[in-house]
Amino acid sequence: MDGSIHLLPDVAHNNIERQRNLELDGLRVIRFTNDQIFNKLNKVLEQITTQIKGSPFRGRGGLAKRIIPCLDVKDGRTVKGVNFVDLRDAGDPVELAWNYSRQGADELVFLDITATVERRKTMVELVKAVARQINIPFTIGGGINEIADADALLNAGADKISINSAAVRNPALIDELAKAFGVQFVVIAVDTRSIGDKNIVHLNGGRLPTERETLEWIMEAESRGAGEILLTSMDHDGTKAGFDNKLLKIVNDAVHIPVIASGGAGSVQHFVDVFEKTNIDAALAASVFHYGEILIPDLKAVLKSNNIEVRI
Repeated sequence: MDGSIHLLPDVAHNNIERQRNLELDGLRVIRFTNDQIFNKLNKVLEQITTQIKGSPFRGRGGLAKRIIPCLDVKDGRTVKGVNFVDLRDAGDPVELAWNYSRQGADELVFLDITATVERRKTMVELVKAVARQINIPFTIGGGINEIADADALLNAGADKISINSAAVRNPALIDELAKAFGVQFVVIAVDTRSIGDKNIVHLNGGRLPTERETLEWIMEAESRGAGEILLTSMDHDGTKAGFDNKLLKIVNDAVHIPVIASGGAGSVQHFVDVFEKTNIDAALAASVFHYGEILIPDLKAVLKSNNIEVRI
């Protein structure tokens, strides 16, 4: 951070906000001046090495676990159903986003659950409206089929983009997005359901089964440049019976990127269980947050009392 421009109040404020958002995203920030970089590089490298040595980047005892409200959006409104059907209105997404930001949510995920089915592009205007209201990272997904779609959403203010059906149909899209924007911007959403004794990837909001086994597909996605996995168990989604801890542990143990648990949250204990039993990096839920059944400050207090590291 060098040059007089960084002394300007607006620039200094933006630098602080940017650092905060990077840290919320699990990145550690160390600041250096140009003089240090160019003339004292050995000391710079020593400081970086000291900061990262012995620091577990994933799992318990490392980065704080993240609590992520998910807003499924249809026709500009937040909706929620059971197993992706029987949808009911849950409120205005911009208002909910602002409320979650104030409550202490670590991130938000917006999924346009009709975009892929109806083949329409995602919600650039909604992204702009949300970006004006909140200062926590948020991910946008739904109908992203090419670089131009992702570029429009990131430029509108989204921090990350999530792809699902498009990635399964065209796995090379993951490589293209990671190369264009960086792996940290690419979240691969996976909808899975048990069929017989196998977990099978489903497309189009869970309507269309594929021939891909879930773990196999997730490991391929990681190898192609996925920066994060959002894993939704459709057998658990909307049931409030708890997360699919067995599958989540298998996946989390197999990959080296963060895994977000989704589908089944119904109580505070379910969040305690998923972190303790699977060691995943983040847990996502929708209706329990939208309808006030679980308040994020209360949830985090219980997690902390169970020695689960969270950002308060």
